[in-house]
Amino acid sequence: MIEQQYEDLSYLQFSHYQPFPEFIHGVFTRQGGFSSPPYQGLNTSTPLKNKHRDSVDNVIRNRQRILEALAMQDYPCVTPWPVHGADIATFQYEDEWRTDWASRSFYEQSWTPQSIRKADALITRERGVGLALSFADCVPIVFYDPVEQVIGIAHGGWRGTARGIVMATVEDMSAQFGCQPANILASIAPSIGVCCYEVSEHVRQLFSGEQVFDDMPVRPHLRGFVRESATFTHVQLSDRTSLRLDLCTTNRQQLLMAGLQPEHIEIADICTSCHTELFFSYRRENGITGRFAVVIALKA
Repeated sequence: MIEQQYEDLSYLQFSHYQPFPEFIHGVFTRQGGFSSPPYQGLNTSTPLKNKHRDSVDNVIRNRQRILEALAMQDYPCVTPWPVHGADIATFQYEDEWRTDWASRSFYEQSWTPQSIRKADALITRERGVGLALSFADCVPIVFYDPVEQVIGIAHGGWRGTARGIVMATVEDMSAQFGCQPANILASIAPSIGVCCYEVSEHVRQLFSGEQVFDDMPVRPHLRGFVRESATFTHVQLSDRTSLRLDLCTTNRQQLLMAGLQPEHIEIADICTSCHTELFFSYRRENGITGRFAVVIALKA
């Protein structure tokens, strides 16, 4: 990855997108910004579950700074509402969408299921619009098809990964825009590593198919791929055996199963839990933390 700096902000870009100047992207660290501890830095979210949330003013100012860093301050910007599923939303200007991700109106105006859709991935062919998602351990996956000029971004927590989110994203890019998987470039941004991600036996059983989700079921034809992609290891601790899930490798396996070429997948290989000086980590910071942003766009 390539480190970039914009005043006090620091962000990362993937090297295999460098030949494509029409594709804008940035994986932002927590450095810079206006938020105070425990959200210190460039926090881009006000999680509803936290009693002591970061202020809306701080979050909006941070979002605006991100768009400035990418020279996108005049772009509308959209985001879905992640629900840890595998539904894919498609942005088109003609549809009803809230495009004020970096404006105070995002929090002041009411929204509808049409204007902010519940989805864990967002794809588009439209130019001049930002796609944004925020993270704190879950896997950010970025997609670009330079042939069909289609971009996408996905949120791969363990639940979304167990539902095949990246395979569903590639399928929808193909079905809606004619993308060939072999042409798609994908990138896996910083996320919690296998070194830090202990999970329960219940999680393993959901990947294996021994148990099933009560809602948002896995697409039937993807169940076998989810099972085969799952990458678990055991770590012997002083008092117990710890089951670990390798989210990064599991998502890479699913990208390959979806038809992407190995050389078209770039991996950051940075653990958010190990590097809280750079990224927010829900697991390491016990749920009281901010969210870092990943933003992409096609130049207008």
